[in-house]
Amino acid sequence: MKPSQRAALFTATALTTLGLSGTAFAQDAVDLGTLTLSANRGESTELARSGVTVEVVTKDDLEQSGETLLADYLARLPGVSLTSNGGIGGTSSVFIRGLPGKYVGVYVDGIDVTDTSGPQIQYDFGMLTTADVSRIEVLKGSQSALYGSEAIGGVINITTNRATEEGLNQSVAAEFGSYNTAKLSYNLSYLGERGSFASTLSRITTDGYSAADEDDGNTEEDGHEATRLSLSGDYALTDDVTVGGAAFWQKRDSDYDELGPMDGTPDELSESEEYGLRAFARLETGAVSHEVSAQYYDIDRKLSGTYVDTYYSPGSIIPFEYPYEGHRWGLAYEGQTELSAATLTFGADATREYFDNGSDDGEQDTLGLWAQADWHLSDQIELVTVLRHDDHSDYGGKTTGRVSLAYLPNPDLTLRASVGTGFRAPSLYERYDGWSGNEELTPETSVSYELGAEQRFGSGYVAATLFRTEITDLITAPAPAYVYVQSEGTSWTQGLELKAGVEVTDRINLGAAYTWTDSEDAETGAPIAGVPLRGTALTLDSRISDAFRGAFTVRHISGLHDASYAMDDYTVADMNLRYALSDQAELYLRVENLFDEDYQVVTGYGTSDRAAYFGVRARF
Repeated sequence: MKPSQRAALFTATALTTLGLSGTAFAQDAVDLGTLTLSANRGESTELARSGVTVEVVTKDDLEQSGETLLADYLARLPGVSLTSNGGIGGTSSVFIRGLPGKYVGVYVDGIDVTDTSGPQIQYDFGMLTTADVSRIEVLKGSQSALYGSEAIGGVINITTNRATEEGLNQSVAAEFGSYNTAKLSYNLSYLGERGSFASTLSRITTDGYSAADEDDGNTEEDGHEATRLSLSGDYALTDDVTVGGAAFWQKRDSDYDELGPMDGTPDELSESEEYGLRAFARLETGAVSHEVSAQYYDIDRKLSGTYVDTYYSPGSIIPFEYPYEGHRWGLAYEGQTELSAATLTFGADATREYFDNGSDDGEQDTLGLWAQADWHLSDQIELVTVLRHDDHSDYGGKTTGRVSLAYLPNPDLTLRASVGTGFRAPSLYERYDGWSGNEELTPETSVSYELGAEQRFGSGYVAATLFRTEITDLITAPAPAYVYVQSEGTSWTQGLELKAGVEVTDRINLGAAYTWTDSEDAETGAPIAGVPLRGTALTLDSRISDAFRGAFTVRHISGLHDASYAMDDYTVADMNLRYALSDQAELYLRVENLFDEDYQVVTGYGTSDRAAYFGVRARF
C-alpha cells in the first residue's frame, strides 16, 4: 500500500459513516461501511462481525443534531445516560449501562484523558464541545482486558477532525444564541502523498443560567468560557515507517454555586488548564507490524471563592482556594502477525499516575501485558479472545480477559455473545486524601455479559441486546463519616437495549433507541443514583429539499433515582434546521427544549429553558 493510500485509509477509517448510531443513515462523506477501531486491537473489524456492541457517531451525526456539548448527544444512544450539575461547564458524568464515569475509560486521539486529580479517575464531559470531533466509538461492557483499570462499564474513543480531501482545506463555524452564548471554531487540514495534518481551534463563551435550579429561588447566572486547540498528523518516512502524533490544549473558567455557609456573593469559580500529547511510530517488518507510542496528560484545576465563617470569626467573609493537580505518563508497544488460524495482536504498556490536592499527594505505577487472537473460523463465525495481566505498584497482579463471538447465519443477521472481566483500582484520592482517604482499599472487580442480535435489511436495521454487569468490593463513602470503605456483596446493573432505523423514503429517515436498566447498590439495596429505569430517544431526519434539511428528536426519561428517592419523569424535544447556501456553506438553526419542559437530572440543579441558536458553517 502506498503512503498516500495509508493516509487516506487512516483518515477515512476515522471518519467513516456506519449508520449504526440510531440517528443517521446514508451520508455525503466517504463511506467504507464496515470499519471500527475500538472493539478489538490491531486490524480494523467489520461491525457486522463484532461480538461486542459498539455505537458509532460520525461528524455528520453531530452536525445534524446541532448539539453543543458532546455528552448531550451521547445521552441519545442506547445504554448511555447523563448526569449534569448545571449547564455548559457544570460537572457532567456519562453512564454506560448504568455505571457512572469512574467506570468508563475515555480516550481522545489515543490519549487517556481521565482526570487523576479528582475523587475518582474519570472524565468530566461538562466542557467538551462537538467543535473538533469527527468520530466517536462507544464500546460497552467490562473491557479491562484491552484497556486496563476503569474500563468496567465501557470505553469511549473520540477522534478529532482529520484531513478528508487532498491538498490544503479550511473550515469555519460561528454560532450565537440564548444565554448570550457565542461559539467560534476554525479547522485547517492537509492531506498529501505521504501524510496528513489537521488542527482545530475553538472558543465558546456563555452567560449561562443558574446551576442551582431557578425554581428554588436562584437567579444568578453561572457563566462559562473555554478555548481548545487540537492537533494531529502522520507522515510516512518510507514505505515501511510512519511517524505521527496528536496533541490538545484546553483552558476553561466556569462559575458554580456556593459551597458551605453562603455569603450571598456568586463569586465561586472553577478554573482548569489541561493538555495531552501522544507520539507514535509504526514499522512494517514483513511478518510482524509494530507500533510504539508515548503519551502524557496534565491537568491543573482550582476552585476559589468566599464563604461565611461560622467557627473562628462568625459572620466574617473568608476567601478560599483549593488546587488540584494530576499527571499521567504512558509508554506502549503493539505488534501484530498473521498465524495460520488467527490474527495475533500483542502488546505491553506502562503507566504512571500522580495527584496532588494541595495538602495530600500520591502516585501509582501499572505495567500491563496483553494478547488478542482473532479466530476467523469461517465466513459465518468470528471468535475473539483477549487476555491481559496488569501489575500494580501497590496491589500486585490482576488478570482479566474477554471472549466474544459473532455468528452470521446470513450476511444480514448477526448474533452476538460476549463475556468480559474488569477491575478498577482505587483512585489516588480515595487512598490518600487526608479527610476521606483509606489506604486499605483494594481494587473493585467485575464481570459483564451481553447477548444480542442485529438484523439488517435494505433500508434499515433493528437490534436488541441483553446485558448484565456485576461488581464486587464496591468502594463507597457512606454518611456520616464519608470515609471510603469497601462494600460487602455484589452490586449489579442489567437491562435491555433496543435500537432501530429505517429510511422511509430517499428524504426521510427515522431512528429509535430504547434502554431499560435495572440496578442495585449492594450497600443500600437501592437503584444506583443517576440511572434511569427507562430511556427512549426518537429521531426524525428529513431532507426537505436539496438544500434544506431538518431533524427533530424527542427523549423521554422515567424511573430516575437520585440518592434513595425517585425523581419526576420528563420529556425533552430538540429541533435542528440546516440550509445549504452552496456546496461549501450552510446556515443552521437549533432549538433546544422546544416545548420548554421544566425538569431536573440531578436534584437541585437546573436545566435549560427553551433556547435557540443560530449559526453558519463554511469550508474552502
